[in-house]
Order: sequence, then C-alpha cells, then structure tokens
Amino acid sequence: MHGESCPVQKKVEHRRQAVLALLAGDAIEAVQARFGLSRSSLFVYKRRALHAMYEALKDKRCGPRHPHNHLASAKEAAIRTVCERHPTLSSYQVKERLGSTTPTARTIQRVRKRLSLPRLKKRRTPAYKAHRFPTGQKRMIRMQIKEKLYLGPYRLAWDIQNQHHLSISPSTVKRVKQKILEEMTPQPATPVWQFYERQHPPSLWHGDFFEKVTLTNEDRTAYQLTLLDDYSRAYVYCDLLREPTLNDTIQAMITAMRKYQTIPKGVVFDNGPQFKGALLSAFCTNLGIRLIHTSVRHPQTNGKLERAFRDDRREYYDQFAEWIFEDLRAGLPAYVRYRNEVRGHYALGGKPASTRLQEQYWFSLPSVLDRLESFARHPLDATPVEVNSCIRVLGRKYF
Repeated sequence: MHGESCPVQKKVEHRRQAVLALLAGDAIEAVQARFGLSRSSLFVYKRRALHAMYEALKDKRCGPRHPHNHLASAKEAAIRTVCERHPTLSSYQVKERLGSTTPTARTIQRVRKRLSLPRLKKRRTPAYKAHRFPTGQKRMIRMQIKEKLYLGPYRLAWDIQNQHHLSISPSTVKRVKQKILEEMTPQPATPVWQFYERQHPPSLWHGDFFEKVTLTNEDRTAYQLTLLDDYSRAYVYCDLLREPTLNDTIQAMITAMRKYQTIPKGVVFDNGPQFKGALLSAFCTNLGIRLIHTSVRHPQTNGKLERAFRDDRREYYDQFAEWIFEDLRAGLPAYVRYRNEVRGHYALGGKPASTRLQEQYWFSLPSVLDRLESFARHPLDATPVEVNSCIRVLGRKYF
C-alpha cells in the first residue's frame, strides 16, 4: 500500500511546485518547460489551489453544528417512574408501557444508565449450588431404574432413597427412565417423501372434494368439487354441490376438457364412491386417460390439492359471515379467476398459474370434444332367460 501511494505523492508534489512557481510570478512558458505540464493543466491546478486557499481561510463557526437532542424532562420522569416501579422490565417493555410517543429503546437504555437504574433479574440468584450426582452415583441410579422399568417414578425414587440413602426426586427418576426407554426403542427413520411435477399443463389432473363447508341456513354439508392441473396448480374446474355423484365427476371432467380444449393423460382421485365406478373407468379407458386412485389413508398422494383446499378455506370461505349455498356458489367463479390469474404460487416463483397454462402446445380435435358424453358408456350385465321362465329385477319377478 505504501509503495502504491509514493507515485501519487510525487505527482501531487510536482503539481504543487508548479503552482507555487506561477504564484511567485514566473512566466508561464518557463513553468511549462521546467515542469513539463501543458498550459491548460497549469491554469486548472492554479484555480484549484486558489479555491482551496479561499475555503481554508474562511471563518468557521465554533461548537456543534446541530442543536443538542435533549430529552424532555417530562418524558425522562415518566421513564424513571416506570423503571423504578418495574425494575425487571426490558427497555422494549418500558417503551410498550409508555405508549407510542416514547423515545426509542436505546434512548431508554441511556436514561437508565445516566440515572443509575439497573435492570434486575426476574429470578433471584440461587443461594446454593445446584446438586449434581457424581458419575458413580449416576451409573448406579441408571442401573436401578433399568432393572425395574415396570415401576413408576415415585416407587423408584423411594427404593433408591431407602436402599442407597440418596436424595432424588421422582421427576429426576422420570427423566432418566424416559431416556432409557428412548434408547431401547429408537425412533423410526424420517420418511423420505418423493415430490413429483409433470412437465406440461394437461398431463395430470388432481380431483377431490372439499368437505368442510357446513351451510348455515340448511345445517348440512356442501362439497366443493375441484380439478387441479398438476403442472400449473390452476383450477381447471371448481363448483359447489349439495349431493355429488359419480355423474357429477364425469360432467366436471367433460366441462374442463371443453373449456381448455384438451384431454389429460391421467387423473388422480381418492377412494370415495364419487370417484370409483364402472362408468368412470369406462369413460377414462375410452378416452385413453389413466385413472389413478390414491392409497388408502395416504392423502399425501393428492397433496397439491389438499394444500390448495387449506388456502380456499382461509382466503374464500372465511371471508363470509354466513355460509349460504347460493352466495358461496355465486362468488366461486370470481375467486377461481383470482386464484388462476392473480395469486402467486411459491412453487412457481411468485407467478400466477395462468403463466404455465399458456404453455399448452397441443389441443384435442373439436370432433372429439363435441361428443365426449358418448364415451361415458359401459356394457351392462346380461342374464340369459329361457322360454316360459322369469327374471328378477329390482325385487320383482318378470315373466
């Protein structure tokens, strides 16, 4: 660092000598030849030197440039009163008690120091040192507890006190026993969850019911049927129903397919009766859709939609004072539009779901979308009937 500053100092000293020569009355041509500087540079250095001399010779005002920021006596008295009455409070707690017009916590600390008002501890300093068992006694206590794990903490403490004349509390025995049990039964390994995400919008849809909508005026539960796109986290279908059936699920899929002009490669449902049936299986098979059902008692498979339902409860349903079916259903399309086009998602880097829906690059043929209802068919069971015989249908006999 010193080696680098030497050339700079030499350059500045060289310029200073040239300026002094000019001020001494030497001719400009002689100064140029002597110091090797141009005419314009010499005048620039001379102007800077004269300006610096002018600033240095100006009168400067003595004392502080800004007035003292003294605390008002009334505020200081209020701080002192609170600190004397509550010596265990911190500076932040004192500030909360005095209100919004109080100075900062750091100022309160300075006032405390100036007025000799220390902050006292809430708990007194213990008068004696905490009792600690030596290593040998710890080993003996552990062996005694391990031999009689079937006893409770009080029985174990009494046995140790009467047999070995050691003063030990039941809570200490309980902690030692709990530690022994944890060592004997190690904790299971933390489950490793496998996260997945499809690579384009219409690849996989999740479907489920949000069943925690209890209507206020009807004293019954309404069900929000939702289809969520796995890649974009967008709601491709959302509606509120009173008594959903398997046909409602198929109709929801048809509505979503026609709206987005696509047929998904797979759909994930749980094992509810509205998502299992021969008609739904035939509908998916005829369209080439893979029908996937989650494992029993494993909602993590449909975790994206379960997490979305938690947001629906907080951001939509909790905004209503009363849950009226008509009001909830009427406001649902506007909420879905907000969720797909405005609301940012953490998994998408804060972007709305519509940004990923726009990445859809293939669409289904209109001729297929126009006749989607025709794919919801499956053959019924057939029973051969002989001549002059009967068949039982719906509890009745027909000849």
